[in-house]
Amino acid sequence: MAPPRPDVRPDLRAPATLFARHNPDHVPAEALTERELAASIDSLERKLRSARRSLLAAQLAGALITLVVLALGGILLWFGPTPFLENVFGHGGSLKATTYDVFVWWLAVIVLAVMGGAFGDQMLRGRLRMARGWKSRVADLTRRLEDARHVQHRRAAP
Repeated sequence: MAPPRPDVRPDLRAPATLFARHNPDHVPAEALTERELAASIDSLERKLRSARRSLLAAQLAGALITLVVLALGGILLWFGPTPFLENVFGHGGSLKATTYDVFVWWLAVIVLAVMGGAFGDQMLRGRLRMARGWKSRVADLTRRLEDARHVQHRRAAP
């Protein structure tokens, strides 16, 4: 079997290619040819742009979830205990809150605060974990791209 050419990628679905070559961006930049180094830099730039977009999306999603949880809490407190049940069920009626209305109101506030807090906490933890993952990916790709550009610049210098 002939050795694989560097400009042709092997078919990974074929049963004979169990151990395929790594893409050029996974090999140290010093070991690459000029063509492979240029392909590696191009690949790393595309991956870095994609990782930065994903990091931004994760951070925006975390901020959006925070705002939604705070807005829902504010809306809940805006209703207030005065005719709470009438507001919820759409019945017109008294303008004074009874003891039962105040009790149900604060029970609803506490239950929704606990459930909303737990839900919001889990969502934010997941988003922050995802953002930290993308942040480390961006840092890794930036380091690898700078290394590859440094090797390319060193080779270009006489």
